[in-house]
Amino acid sequence: MWLLDTSSGSFLHVDRPHEHRFAILSHVWRSNGELSFQDLRALQLNAERKRPTISRILLRNKGLNDSVLSKASDKIRGCCALARRHGYRWVWIDSCCIDKTSSTELSEAINSMYGWYAAADICFAYLEDVDDDHDPRLKDSKFRRSRWFSRGWTLQELIAPAVVVFVSQTWRLIGTKADLGDLVEEITGVDRATLTHAISLDSVSVARRMSWASKRKTTREEDRAYSLMGIFGVNMPTIYGEGPNSFRRLQEEILKHIPDQTIFLWGPILYDDEVLYRNLSPDSSSDDSRYWQSRSLFAWSPDAFINSRNIASIALEKLECRIGIRSALSDYAVTSHGISTRLPIIPLHHGTGKTTYLAVLASEDAEGRLLALLLYPQREGSGRYYVGHYVGRPQSPPYVHYRAVAIRSADILRNIQVQDVCIPYRQSSLVPRSPIHLVSPPKFRCPCDVIIPGWVIARLREDGFSTTLAAGGEEEADLTLHITETTAPSECALVLGGRNETIRIHMGRCTCMGRFLCVSVAGSGTPVSKRAATASTGDTLVELGPALMSPPAKSKDVGRVLTESLDPRCPTGHVASWEKGGKDFAYGLRRLRMTFSAWHTRQDVYTLEVHLDCAEDDVSGL
Repeated sequence: MWLLDTSSGSFLHVDRPHEHRFAILSHVWRSNGELSFQDLRALQLNAERKRPTISRILLRNKGLNDSVLSKASDKIRGCCALARRHGYRWVWIDSCCIDKTSSTELSEAINSMYGWYAAADICFAYLEDVDDDHDPRLKDSKFRRSRWFSRGWTLQELIAPAVVVFVSQTWRLIGTKADLGDLVEEITGVDRATLTHAISLDSVSVARRMSWASKRKTTREEDRAYSLMGIFGVNMPTIYGEGPNSFRRLQEEILKHIPDQTIFLWGPILYDDEVLYRNLSPDSSSDDSRYWQSRSLFAWSPDAFINSRNIASIALEKLECRIGIRSALSDYAVTSHGISTRLPIIPLHHGTGKTTYLAVLASEDAEGRLLALLLYPQREGSGRYYVGHYVGRPQSPPYVHYRAVAIRSADILRNIQVQDVCIPYRQSSLVPRSPIHLVSPPKFRCPCDVIIPGWVIARLREDGFSTTLAAGGEEEADLTLHITETTAPSECALVLGGRNETIRIHMGRCTCMGRFLCVSVAGSGTPVSKRAATASTGDTLVELGPALMSPPAKSKDVGRVLTESLDPRCPTGHVASWEKGGKDFAYGLRRLRMTFSAWHTRQDVYTLEVHLDCAEDDVSGL
């Protein structure tokens, strides 16, 4: 560890920081960069070269003169001046006291940083965006909105030191974390007892500690994990370039060292277990690519723990007493299939013939209710499960996705038994990078976006049709319709306007319980085709509301060509029931062909190709 002399600007290397009295700086790095270790070394060497030879020898062990600090950045000068005023000869500043050209030194610093902040006598938290005369307790104060409270690294820098002094942009005192403890707790979510070290950090659940970091950001994605190592008392190699895999490795290390199952409790939690028996969906989240990140034990980032603040860990003995059976300690074995362990399991049978399970964890919510993971078998009887399921709730969109359940009723525990389970703990890094439609066919379910490409719009324009959106979308080079779980077909439409006719293609969520994308077509006017002068002018579309049009053909031959007219009844209106996402509609001598395709990288985004043709052209060729 390199300490900086607050008077001379020279470095001192120490191996045991706790044996030295020093101050430490916590700050947000400036976007235009900070003075580095190499920059400061260059200033030191330059100052040493300018000294007379004899003076250099005599003063070698007495440090450098103040010319080093005079040429340093204003932030380094301000920090050194503040430390000197408080009686500190040495200070540590992360931006200039780590040789980042050495991967070994950088990794050591990152793994040791929590301990260094804990060893410091005092930590100065420099809030460069806060004025001197601003009352920090005001509702919309600059103190509350300071970037310092939103950065990943500053979380451990807030918690680890015994004394944290907040200073303004001109290095004047704002207050300490002890004095402003209630305000800092309100801003950060970190309870005052933890801030002031009245309780041990180890007594706080993993889920709660993760929630503190859920809204914080770092410049490098990997640092979201590395900045939390000290919070959990674990160490691991730093590998910049690994991306989100760093957070997966962090969770593995936590699981090895902390016997706390709240690490699995992230994402949506159902707080009404009474709906489970009558409202479980026949489909699990594992069938939906939108939830591929949620079906595993480990979260993809701290963001997933944003609602986990009130989750607490309980002792195994307390869990055994509450569920009425012994749940022997079990190690977690990591395999290629997932993590294998033993958990108390409750089977939930529902009308589909499938079974969903609750895995009760040694945890509880703020009201003292036990928490359990919703498990869905990968294959019945295999002992291998995915996490998460769709559950219906009254007065809400059908089948909302949940990962866990708060158990309110003790009756649900009657069928509990301890079983061996194997659950994926991470998703392959290759999954999101592969085109999802190559892995599984499109589901054509809501919510989703439907895009009408620009080339389709141009072709319709050549055929004499304008394209507009009636509601629920955006009009740019491409047209995009945003369809939610509550969007009815009557609320969202693509309108094709011709010279004498208008065709409305309605898209929305079917009224059935499957969340299927449903299409209906209605129109009015006289169909005309510039490609068929003999096209009938007496055939008009009538407005059929939510039903799809199924008009009569003009002749036997025409009817044979226009083979795909659509029955308005569910489920034939589902795009999922169409062969390869395509369907033909006919009225008079015109044929309307619609084809839906999955977007290249997202299965909840579809493209729609619309093709208008005159059936007489096809008939003449028979």
